[in-house]
Amino acid sequence: MPCPSPGRTALVPVILLLGLVGTPPAQAEEVSGPTATVSGPIPVTADSYPFMSADGPEVSPIEEGDPIEVDLAAHGYVEQEYLLEGTAALHSPEGGEVVGEAPYVTRMVVRRPVSPRDFSGTTFLEWNNVSFGQDIEIDWFLSNDYFMDEGHVWVGLSAQRVGVDALRPWDTERYADLHVGGPELADAPAFDIYSQTARTLRSPVGVDPLPGFDVSTIIATGHSQSARYLSDYHNRIHPHHEIIDAFMIHGAPTALVEGRTPVMRLMAETDVRSRAESEETDTAYFRRWEVAGTAHVGRTEYLTFAPLIARENPGTTPQTCDRPPLTRVPFHHVLNAAYDHLITWVEEDVAPPVAPRLEWEDATTASRDEHGNRLGGIRLVEHEVATALNHGNNTGDPFCFLMGTYVPFEEETLQDLYPRRSGYVAQVLRTVNQAQRDGHIRPEDASESRRAALEADYPWW
Repeated sequence: MPCPSPGRTALVPVILLLGLVGTPPAQAEEVSGPTATVSGPIPVTADSYPFMSADGPEVSPIEEGDPIEVDLAAHGYVEQEYLLEGTAALHSPEGGEVVGEAPYVTRMVVRRPVSPRDFSGTTFLEWNNVSFGQDIEIDWFLSNDYFMDEGHVWVGLSAQRVGVDALRPWDTERYADLHVGGPELADAPAFDIYSQTARTLRSPVGVDPLPGFDVSTIIATGHSQSARYLSDYHNRIHPHHEIIDAFMIHGAPTALVEGRTPVMRLMAETDVRSRAESEETDTAYFRRWEVAGTAHVGRTEYLTFAPLIARENPGTTPQTCDRPPLTRVPFHHVLNAAYDHLITWVEEDVAPPVAPRLEWEDATTASRDEHGNRLGGIRLVEHEVATALNHGNNTGDPFCFLMGTYVPFEEETLQDLYPRRSGYVAQVLRTVNQAQRDGHIRPEDASESRRAALEADYPWW
């Protein structure tokens, strides 16, 4: 993820955040096939808990609004953290041949149903994002309610050196043994660590992190920089092993090689920089969806992870943007639907629907309506029946360009658009129902959008 963090420390060059340049250092043609050895779960105490734990100490509100807290127990879920130990194959960045190996010890966080009876059979393996210099579980923050409502297992893996190196000083006892290679290796071990972790979820060595769980489907997911790494994994390593059943490439434009494993690329408005990108072709094993009015990081995920970052790094402060940040269009509703489609694609061989792309005036100029809202793409009711400007871009502090813009319409504009409640309600219902029929949102999220929109109350009605 590119994490618009609430803090101003540990920043990286923003060009890395969107995965716009460069490729990860490990570009393998084949990898070895061992499985990591699992130990744990690591004990939790009042003073020692998993980094960014959903079950950790309470979080405090941040400047942008109340935190969105996750209640695992209410969903019948448990959080456990395990150590993974093994030897990762290293590969030449040029030819892909194995040029060495490196021992590693890293960690994964598992959030799962308490009872195997409640398990759906699907496990999501997230490549934790390290753009902020620490592990961020962006897809968990976006879709945790979906994962738990459906009985899926979510696993967050610390694959990259930046994240692992930050864990050791954060808790010098809990994470004392973690290492995934030194600077000279860059992230070369990360790809084989990911493969070994995926195998571990089906055939564990040592402690079983999913006792009694029969894992039928593994979906790789990751946001922004993590999606860039997963793209490289998909292109160069996956064809030789096919451990992963489907890929969610979320928020990164990195090129993908056509294969025979389902892949979805899901892009916020922020992420699509040109008409040429929007013309990427859907195929038998690939779908690209673009969501109008959404930002690389929106309000839902920000209000979930920013308080946790502040809890783990006291003294951090919110970004200061030139316009009010954090779009309100619920990108995660589309992500949830996309996850459902991936599972159906794997299990029933039914591909997701093709979705409309964002519209362009010319090669790099976005098409917008008279209010500044983006035209084309997947259009949720919060954007199509607009009560505000939801724009994918912003300026200001370094991460502001990823956080989008939210500016409520003036009362005069709202009254002109929606003079009668009945007309507004009709538009809301028609738009939500169409998005559901098109397969862009799930029934559960459609109900939430209807309820939220219909709570609007203006004095002239």
